[in-house]
Amino acid sequence: MAAPTAYAAWSRADSTAATQVLTWTAGDGYMGYTSAPTTAVAGPATIVFENSAATGNTTGMPHTLTFDTSNPDYNTDVSLNIQASPSDSSGGRHTAQVTLTPGVYRYYCAMPGHIMSGELTVTASPGDDTTAPDTSASVSGTKDASGNYVDSATVTVSASDSGSGVAKTEYSLDSGAYADYTAPVQVNSVGQHSVSYRATDKAGNTSAVKSVSFTVVAAPPQDTTPPQVSASVSGTKDASGNYVDVATVTVSASDAESGVARTEYSLDSGAYADYTAPVQVNSVGQHSVS
Repeated sequence: MAAPTAYAAWSRADSTAATQVLTWTAGDGYMGYTSAPTTAVAGPATIVFENSAATGNTTGMPHTLTFDTSNPDYNTDVSLNIQASPSDSSGGRHTAQVTLTPGVYRYYCAMPGHIMSGELTVTASPGDDTTAPDTSASVSGTKDASGNYVDSATVTVSASDSGSGVAKTEYSLDSGAYADYTAPVQVNSVGQHSVSYRATDKAGNTSAVKSVSFTVVAAPPQDTTPPQVSASVSGTKDASGNYVDVATVTVSASDAESGVARTEYSLDSGAYADYTAPVQVNSVGQHSVS
């Protein structure tokens, strides 16, 4: 079997190890590492990769811990490729000394057919982070024609920090006391409102306070009453009450709640049409307007 290899300084001895120790383990499986860290702090670190009987390898299957340096979506400044198996000269346990930078590293097993990978997120050392988090907020809900929110408004706050990471996000509603932001804030009381917000990172830097303002209005009452309609016929009548030459039908509609949206009419049982002006009927005979 080939000797273990790594493109970073590594050895079996831990005497020169950095205080930050990150350990990966592997076993009989080829679908994932037995254990792996998810976060780290920028700076020197001791990488430990163990693939031994102690970590569940009973078959002698080799694995690697390889850092991906070919994908620009991830950090590519650490070249690490350690192969380990229970039968190698180190008993399957190897270490490497590396220096991590803020960002995300992708790691995987390079053995053919193995589907083992993951991500390690590295944040800046708190002492090196002097930049406050970035924050933003958005307001959502149903708006009326004036841009007011009907019944309720929901304020969503976002915070990010590329250094030490966000420790907490806080908000204040209408100049009240600040509270931890854990979910979007729903505001359903009628009136003008403002939500102030800020975030603090793990190094203790707090962002400047920002705010969003909006107005909540009550929903209009539900209208379940149809409009009132009426019609009148005008024109010159003969002695029998018939209209001479032409009759004009005027339709009226009113609605005291939501208002009239449209008025329609039908002449002599024909198709309904929008009523926009009095209807003149000049054909001889009996007629009806619905």
